[in-house]
Amino acid sequence: MDRIDGMQSFVAVVETGSFAAAGQRLGISNKLVSKRVAGLENQLGMSLLHRTTRSMSLTHEGERYLEGARRVLAELEHLESEFDSTGGLKGTVRVAAPLTYGDTAVAYAANRFVEQHPNVTIELELSDHYVDLAKGGFDIAIRIGNLSDSSLIVRKLGETSMKVVAAPTYLEKHGAPDHPFQLSDHVCIRDANNPDPNRWFFNIDGQQALVPVAGPFLANSPPACLVPTRAGLGVFMCPDVFLGDDLKTGRLIELLSGFPSRTLPIQSVQLPSAFRKSRVKVFVEFMSREIREAATE
Repeated sequence: MDRIDGMQSFVAVVETGSFAAAGQRLGISNKLVSKRVAGLENQLGMSLLHRTTRSMSLTHEGERYLEGARRVLAELEHLESEFDSTGGLKGTVRVAAPLTYGDTAVAYAANRFVEQHPNVTIELELSDHYVDLAKGGFDIAIRIGNLSDSSLIVRKLGETSMKVVAAPTYLEKHGAPDHPFQLSDHVCIRDANNPDPNRWFFNIDGQQALVPVAGPFLANSPPACLVPTRAGLGVFMCPDVFLGDDLKTGRLIELLSGFPSRTLPIQSVQLPSAFRKSRVKVFVEFMSREIREAATE
């Protein structure tokens, strides 16, 4: 058995979660996938996967081998691309992104990317929770906000500004605050993703200030917080990339524009092994251009 085939099958099983799904990705039967993985284990003299009738998980040796196998496959793909006579990109790019931003900006960009590179497949997984790139088999994740994991390759693609917004129906009942400190008199909808959801950051007369806010609705998702905001139930501080046409159509009104808040980076994060893939590099460049162009519209 070719060891590379075994590596590809093993990595595909881990990333897709089953032999059947791995077979679909590789274009072979699940029996052949199972045979290749078993052959790889025999060659190595160790078990890489715990198998039961209902579940499958990595052994300790499998966890260690997975990282190396991904690195070898990425290097092999990079080498082959250097001698590809067609000169075109091919293969799969697995992308993780936040729900609403992924539904809109990332999904639209991915669609245009595939139109330009028809031999590339984009697998997009949307979640407002940070995913483990290595465990999930992702080539790239799009994240909004400051990151702390220095083991990843991080590139800034663009940025988003925090804006305070409210629906016209809320403002008709409660009026609009003229100063951040007046927010104590208002119902504030809070995003649990913020480092301190109970205090909002503002620049007041050139000084940084954290203004206490309170309200009955707290969620770890800007899209979820926008539901009661649009219904006129409170004031919300939101990254502008999630506002879409809310401000243009007047569904929401920006407040306190004279007191700017934080600007957050929109970033791509990659494992070092994925950085070697040509299609991943080109996709990151494409996303960066898309975000810059959207910011100028």
